[in-house]
Formats: sequence, C-alpha cells, structure tokens
Amino acid sequence: MTLSRIVFLIAIFAAPVAIAADIKKITLDQMQLNETPLEGVSSAMINGTMTEDGAFGANAIMKDGSVFPPHSHPDARMSLVVSGKMYLGVGDQIDPGAEQVFEAGTVAITPAGVSHWMAARDGDVRILEIGTGPTETRWSK
Repeated sequence: MTLSRIVFLIAIFAAPVAIAADIKKITLDQMQLNETPLEGVSSAMINGTMTEDGAFGANAIMKDGSVFPPHSHPDARMSLVVSGKMYLGVGDQIDPGAEQVFEAGTVAITPAGVSHWMAARDGDVRILEIGTGPTETRWSK
C-alpha cells in the first residue's frame, strides 16, 4: 500500500470523528426557559438568533390556558409540537371555531406574513419553533 493511499484512508476514517466533535446534544426538558411578556409562555433559544442571518430554533412552553395572540413574521415558521396539543388559527382575530389542532408529533408550517395565533386549551404544550433570521413578531391590530 502506498503512502498516499494510507493518508487517504486515514483522512476518510478520521473525518467522522472531527464532525462528531461539533455536534451539540440538547435535552429540551433540562433547558432553562425564560418568561416572556405573554402570560403563561416561556421560551429559550436552542440555536441561532432571531436578529441575525440564518436559521434558529426556539424551545417554548405554553401553559394550559395561555394564548399567543394574533401576529405574523416576515419568515416562514415550522412549529413542531413536542408534547400536548397546540390550537392554531389564521387571521387577525382569535376565533376558537377556526382553529386547527396539532397534537404531539405534528408540525404546523406557517407561511411568511400570515397572521395567526396559538393556544394551549388542553394542558401544557411544548413547541420547537424553527425559522430564519433576521425576523420579528408583528402584532396584529
């Protein structure tokens, strides 16, 4: 076996080790969540930031009975329901009759600019929200 072939094989087998060293392991249940201005809603950034270019992920809990009022974002969002049931509606006014139910394991994909609200009506809800920054929350009037 030639030296160049040995170096090539070492490089191939060493690459996964270098990649694995950069992987983060996060346990959502053990994350310190921060209270938000919305009663019953707490969250923490998992990765990235909403104020800079690039993807971000946020871990959020909505306590039973809490409502995230109508709002929109300039970016599309994916909201994975990790536990509980999330009620989501589209529009500038809360209308429980127009809500869809997203149970644990389902994903709500909300297009950019679409006004929507979320509610926890049957117990606490944990959501993993993924979007692209820079972004903001635009409250409906």
